[in-house]
Amino acid sequence: MKALIYNGPGKIAYGSVPTPKIKPDEVLMRIKSVGICGTDLHIFRGGLNVPAGSVIGHEFSGEVAAAGSEVHHVKKGDRVIGEHVVSCGQCLYCKTGKPNMCSNAQVIGLHRPGALAEYLAIPGSLVYKIPDTISFDEAALAEPLSIAWYAVREAGYLLDKQVAVVGQGPIGLLVDQVLTAAGALVTGIDIRPHTIAFAKKNGWIRHGIVTTEQSALERIQKYAPDGYDVVFEVVGAEATAELSLEISRRNGTVFMLGVFASPARLNMMNIVKKELHVFGSWTCANSFPETIQLIDLKKVDLKSLITNVYPAKDGIKAFTEAANYQGHRLKSIINF
Repeated sequence: MKALIYNGPGKIAYGSVPTPKIKPDEVLMRIKSVGICGTDLHIFRGGLNVPAGSVIGHEFSGEVAAAGSEVHHVKKGDRVIGEHVVSCGQCLYCKTGKPNMCSNAQVIGLHRPGALAEYLAIPGSLVYKIPDTISFDEAALAEPLSIAWYAVREAGYLLDKQVAVVGQGPIGLLVDQVLTAAGALVTGIDIRPHTIAFAKKNGWIRHGIVTTEQSALERIQKYAPDGYDVVFEVVGAEATAELSLEISRRNGTVFMLGVFASPARLNMMNIVKKELHVFGSWTCANSFPETIQLIDLKKVDLKSLITNVYPAKDGIKAFTEAANYQGHRLKSIINF
């Protein structure tokens, strides 16, 4: 089968690899669309120790090409998506409803073959049917949407709450949308004016703040005089983590979604004196059915986030351009 093969930092080749064989409890997916994630770009830049010759990619949609003898909820021809964290089902975290924390987790596209290929073998328990109303390109974004949904769900009741989303990249924009659907009053914060303008134009945020502008602090104080009830950090940088703690109100809540490439030094007295509730949020757990429903009911708009689409044979171009952030791109999709 054809696949995009990672051959070391900056190297992606369109070539051939063996078609996977499935176990009785697995599904063979015929891949249609794959989203390029920030983690994929981190691998492409050499930031993770992924062996040359690997197939990466973990945001995917497709059709069932074959189902193992123990899989009964999907059949050949069904349109499907799949989760990417393969948990063991036996450790403390799996048994207490946190498979995303699994002690023995294997991640598709990292520890086992990924989705940037014509076919993918995946445990049947991670596969979900999608309705015909959802395109394959949209469905490929169900995984990042599930991350946003999971974090917002953990925040609880949000109707009319003042909420800030620090970082207006793809995940931040999805968090905006889920929050708005939940009735929150959302302020989007970023260093890039065009992402703020994009979120505002689409009605995903009520207020937008560009942090490089001199009026940024005054506008934050205007929109949330006592600070924000809830803050989502969706960048993974020391400056944005510190900002998130600073703009939260006393006894407020901060969720850290950003993936930090290095340790951050923070003013911990912000947490102590303001009695902040600070939570990490890692991938998702038990979120895909609700995520599919959000898309199907058109509570979120995924099409607007897809700015670039490439055929699989142009995979190196897709990764190179995405890694260089050429143009005002948000999500890049690769079609097989």
